[in-house]
Amino acid sequence: MADQFKTVRREGVFELTQRGSRFIGICRPIETEHDAQKLLEDSRILYPEARHYVYAWRTNIPYLLQRFSDDGEPHGTGGRQLLEALLREEVDRAAIVVIRYFGGILLGTGGLSRAYAGAARGALMKAEPVQFLQCQAFLLEADYADFHQIGGRLQMDNYFLEAPDFGVTVRQIVGATSDRVDSLRELVANMSAGNATLVPAGERWIETDV
Repeated sequence: MADQFKTVRREGVFELTQRGSRFIGICRPIETEHDAQKLLEDSRILYPEARHYVYAWRTNIPYLLQRFSDDGEPHGTGGRQLLEALLREEVDRAAIVVIRYFGGILLGTGGLSRAYAGAARGALMKAEPVQFLQCQAFLLEADYADFHQIGGRLQMDNYFLEAPDFGVTVRQIVGATSDRVDSLRELVANMSAGNATLVPAGERWIETDV
């Protein structure tokens, strides 16, 4: 699996109207194909009288998969636009459904494409794209004097930090991306004169700016 991925933070909803037709876009974070199907099922329940439920989704769990459907709209006017919205932002682990209530006026292929693209883009932005990096986690244990020195430096250098546990010593989960692990070890060793310890503690996913 890649050491980074981009998804969306939450479910986002966006609606627009074109010549009487309502287009309601919903974007949701997913991990599996089952999650994408659940979004489609939920959309049919929430909007039972709609004419079309166009969708697209992408995930990289357990490997890269992507699907889309026009759901009865003219070929190439719906699902592809939703997928392009995800591809343009390089978003994985996300699904979009655009529900259409037909307003009685035909929009033509160009109008349909623009409406679906707009609803998809709006929903995706409402869902807030976010990127995650994988980091190697360690249990840092230090006495209070050393931790006072190390903790501030770790924070200043933007290492991953969980809340410390203050007991006889200070214990804290810290982490770094694979390219910064050696620097983390060196920093802890130098600032504690070798007294503080770092014990491997698995992996964490950390949020970064898009």
